[in-house]
Amino acid sequence: HAALPRAFVAALLVCMAVCPVSTEKSHYVVGGWLPGTGDQITAKLKLLLEDYLNSYFKTHFNGSATFEFIPVDYDEASYANHKIKAKELDFLYTLAGRMVCVQAEFGWIPVATERVDVLGLETGAQGTVVFSLKSNTRIRNISDMKNSMVGVGYLLSSNAYHFGYKLLREHGVNIFIDVSKLVFYETDYADLLGDVVKEKIDVGMLPSSWLFENAGELLESELLVHSPRVYEYEGETFPFPTSTPLTPQYGVSASLEVPWRVKLQVARALANLTRDHPAAAAADIATFTAPGHFDGVREGLESLGLLRMPSLESWEEGDVHATCHSPFADVIDTIQCPAGHVLQDARTVAHRCVDNRLECPAGRVCFCRPCQKDLEVRVFPARVVLSLALTIFSLTLLLSFCWVFPLETFPYAAAFGRRLQRRAAPVLTRIIRPGPRRRPHR
Repeated sequence: HAALPRAFVAALLVCMAVCPVSTEKSHYVVGGWLPGTGDQITAKLKLLLEDYLNSYFKTHFNGSATFEFIPVDYDEASYANHKIKAKELDFLYTLAGRMVCVQAEFGWIPVATERVDVLGLETGAQGTVVFSLKSNTRIRNISDMKNSMVGVGYLLSSNAYHFGYKLLREHGVNIFIDVSKLVFYETDYADLLGDVVKEKIDVGMLPSSWLFENAGELLESELLVHSPRVYEYEGETFPFPTSTPLTPQYGVSASLEVPWRVKLQVARALANLTRDHPAAAAADIATFTAPGHFDGVREGLESLGLLRMPSLESWEEGDVHATCHSPFADVIDTIQCPAGHVLQDARTVAHRCVDNRLECPAGRVCFCRPCQKDLEVRVFPARVVLSLALTIFSLTLLLSFCWVFPLETFPYAAAFGRRLQRRAAPVLTRIIRPGPRRRPHR
């Protein structure tokens, strides 16, 4: 009997040394962002991304994981990227553009994207609506938007900026050189809409889901949608016409360090959310679905320089991660001037609107044609042509002079002249004497 405890202790020590020990964490932090303050974000999302997930895991997965919600990205101190680098975040609920950014920068994986109700119709996608007032007879189509005042909803939003920017470019309008004033409203969609209605700006760009849900009657009666078309995304038709193709709605991404089992369980929990659940009602969400493709979102970010892929040199050195523009960095750093134009210095850009008597709304960021023609680019080719013409003329004159006069006139240059004549004779014969010489009339 005394040998039994000793054998048990020995087996236990061997197992502790050899048997695999699970180091998988069981507590996960979920960050979430919506336009608003930290308290407003928490009020809308905590019930879903903490209470609902904890309840679902307790019921269906024996409480194998617990979740804690924190608001992120509402100010610089809460910037999600800092928390990701510090390994203080495991999941992130945000808009499609930010999902692409954390995937490109940190390798995070989309787990699910939401579906929402728009005027009673459920959809998992949204587009951009570019609109103006019907009463503004000066703007009847997109090409009329040159010299107009344009407002965009949010710097990092595909549907409030990137796709609208691309649409205008396709119609020959570059918002950095062609519009008189560009205003960034930074998620204050209601103010942007109000400024169009009050004729403080001429054109607005907003996400279709938000605009149809919050201003459906206004769209029918007073607003003109430019380039309207019904689009499909992942085999689903968006129920209302939009100006641009569609992208996914908001969604949830997960860190690479979160086990696949937990990722799949979270995706299952979100997919089983029903619209009548209090958590869905608080977040204005119908349910969740599997994430679709984000190709258009990525292209929009890259086209505006908001997502920068690593250079070949960085890739060779092992730095394979991209970088995204921080929502708290200066907007001027994102301006991409077209070929033949340069970005004016910050002081000049800051005063152009004032100099042109174009008032910028309080608390907004405005630009008034920040890209100007590069005079050096415009003048330089003319200088080159003129210099080249003078050089050719001088050389031709010199060679002709040597051809006509006997070399003995210049004894010091005779040797050089003979060599030059031998090499240039065939060319000069064709240039100076293109055909047989005519005999003079007698």
